[in-house]
Order: sequence, then structure tokens, then C-alpha cells
Amino acid sequence: MPVSTHTSRLQHPGRRPLTAHQAGLAQSSHLESMTLLRQCDADALSRVVLILWLAGQIVLSFGCHSTQSRSYPSKPIRLIVQTVPGGLSDAVSRVMASQLELQLGVPVVCENRPGAAGAVAFLYVVRQRPDGYLLGHGPVEIAMVQALGLAQVGPKDMDLLCLVSMSDPVLAVHSASSWKTFNALVESARTRPGYYIIGNSGTGSIWHINALLLEEATRTQFVHCPFGGSAAAITALLGRHVDAVVAGAGEVAPYVQAGSLRALAVFSAQRSPVLPDVPAVRELGWDFGTPAWSGFYAPKGLPDPVRSRLVGAFKKAFESEAFQRLCRERGMRAVFLGPDEFRVFVDGQTQFFESAIPRLITRAWAVQ
Repeated sequence: MPVSTHTSRLQHPGRRPLTAHQAGLAQSSHLESMTLLRQCDADALSRVVLILWLAGQIVLSFGCHSTQSRSYPSKPIRLIVQTVPGGLSDAVSRVMASQLELQLGVPVVCENRPGAAGAVAFLYVVRQRPDGYLLGHGPVEIAMVQALGLAQVGPKDMDLLCLVSMSDPVLAVHSASSWKTFNALVESARTRPGYYIIGNSGTGSIWHINALLLEEATRTQFVHCPFGGSAAAITALLGRHVDAVVAGAGEVAPYVQAGSLRALAVFSAQRSPVLPDVPAVRELGWDFGTPAWSGFYAPKGLPDPVRSRLVGAFKKAFESEAFQRLCRERGMRAVFLGPDEFRVFVDGQTQFFESAIPRLITRAWAVQ
């Protein structure tokens, strides 16, 4: 019988023969051990298969990623602009987009998403897939919106690509104004605090911040009137609805040259090339002002080959005659900074605004 056969294998010299019951238990234990060993072997094999499968997926992923990077770009690219059409940011973005098309060989389509000093556009861009097919125009406001309390988004959430231009702020009045100099306006403002109205391109905009810096430096108080962009603020000044505006040098220069407006000062250490006869505040004994600037960024996590391709294309677009001409015509300083230098610059600007904006807001409330 099977039991006696198995019993004979389990018997050893000098030991008592196993009973049928003991032999049955031994056989059962042996079978359980063999089953356990088979399960262990199967588990080990499963782990090996799993490890090999994962390794294959990783290799395949890198291969597909590499292939995608080599073929980039293969479809249109969207460029998100944080302002309405027609302003300086829009002009920079559209000229750069037209030049990028020549470098990349695909359409680069500008899409305007204004609101909340740019925060609407910034939030939209950083939430998208970092594949190089959606980019953003990065103005100075990327360093400001968190300090303004408008949104929890900033440079840390972005892959910065490059800086391409800077624009100095200018204080301008109507050509029929009695103010011939910057210091004359300051003296009038000190005599009548909270009386004169200064227009700007929008609450929390860089030109609004510069108007607040003017107040702080000169110990004056103005009524600040925000508009939906500098064009609307300048139109209000031409109609004598406000007493002055703070806007970009290139934005007021055509009206100064036409004799409609008078520029009193450039809020910088040096004069603007488009307004060579207008003194910088540093010449007049003042030290305040911060420029507007334009750059470009992508959602964080952009693949290195795609980033390199984009930065190279942006550099060639920056060097194009079309963009250089735009800078000359619009009073911008053409300045190119690559990703690393741009990051250092933006971090410094962010620290400046994190300190300046709460201070300026506190002062504005205190003098009301």
C-alpha cells in the first residue's frame, strides 16, 4: 500500500517503525513543504518577471522620450500672453512668435489671457503639461503677484527660458501742463497732498508700483487711477482727465515727439535712448524706480533637449532685425539672459518686490 511504501522510506536503523497514523502525518507534512517550496519559487519568479518588466518599461520610456525630444516640435506651439492685445507685452510676444516660427518650423500662436496683473495667465501655464507645446510670456509681474496677494504662483513654479528686454518707467504730463520739470511737480504735490491724479496701467501693475515708489521717495501723496493698460491711461492724459501718468518710455515717446505730452523724468539711473532729452531721476538727486521686462517661460519639468531647442530658437529670434527694430521703436533695451542668468535676475527681483510691495501698501493705507 502507499502508506507502507512511504513508511519504509522514513524508517532508519535503530529507530522504531512509524505507525500508520505517524506515517500519514509525515506524508502530509512533506506534501505541505513541497507545496510551500513551489509557492516560494513561483513568488520569486514573479518578482523577477516584474523587475524585468519594469526595467523594460523604463528603457521604453526613455527611448520614447528621447525620440519625442529629437522630433520636437512636430505641431503648433501656443504662447500665452498675460495682457490684452495691443500692449507692450503683446507686441514683444507676437514679434518673437513670428521669429520662432522661422526657427522651429511650426506655427507659434499667441493667446491672450489677461487678468489679476497676469496671475490668470501664469496659473494657466504652470498647470499645463511640460512638453514644450505651451509657453508663457514672462513679464516682471511673475516676480510680483505673490507679494501682491493675487495668487500663489511665481518663478519657482516655472522653467525660466530667457529674458529679452527691459523698459524704463517715465512720468509724463500733458504738454499744456504748467509743470515743466519733475521737481516742479513734486513741489506742487507736497503743497496739495491727495489732490493730483496719476494714471497707471492697472492696480498692482509695474507702473502702479513705480507711482507708489515715486510717492515714497518724494514724500508725496497722489490719487492713483488704474486703467486697463497704458494705452488707456495715456488716452485719459491726452483728454486731461488725469494730471500725469507713469508708463513705459516707449509708450509715451511717440506722444512726446508729436508734442502732445511732456516727459518729466525717467525713473532710472540713465536716460532712455528714445527720450534722450529727458533727465533720469538719478541726475535730479533721486534714487527710485524699477523697470518692466519681458521674458519667456514654460511649465516646470521641461525636458532638457526641448529646453535647449527652445532657448536656442529664442536667442536667434532675439537677434533678428525684426525684434531689434521693435526694441528701438518701443523704447526697450534689448537684453538677453539665458535660463541660469534669468533665474538669478528673477530671484533678485522677487526678493525686491517681497520687501517693497508690503511696505508701499502699508504706506498707502497710512496716508489715506
